[in-house]
Amino acid sequence: MRLALEAKRVAAQHDAIDAFEREVRAAFETGDARAVDASLRSLERALVAHFAIEEDVHFPALHGSDPGLAGGLRELIREHVAFRESLAGLIRDGAAPAADRLAAFARLTEALRKHEDREEALFGPPSRR
Repeated sequence: MRLALEAKRVAAQHDAIDAFEREVRAAFETGDARAVDASLRSLERALVAHFAIEEDVHFPALHGSDPGLAGGLRELIREHVAFRESLAGLIRDGAAPAADRLAAFARLTEALRKHEDREEALFGPPSRR
């Protein structure tokens, strides 16, 4: 029962992250570099907070219920590090051409979507997609 509740919480958190991603895309569409930077920073704050909850609460609970998940959970944490680094790079590269930044953002969000799906699968149904 507890894992079913956590599955809903994780899916809701992922939905919130997806909303931040849409804000970034909308900012890119405006062509306003300041809006892009601000939306990327908002996404970064949301992701950092979300990853902390997963790493400090959800993943330890999953590991406690199934120690065989340890390797997969470590990989998810490594991906969290890579996502934080990629997003920080996008923010640092504010002077780069918008098309390059948008392409890098698209790669990041594609990888993040696959990552979210794998995380949600660990909890089982219900899926948000």
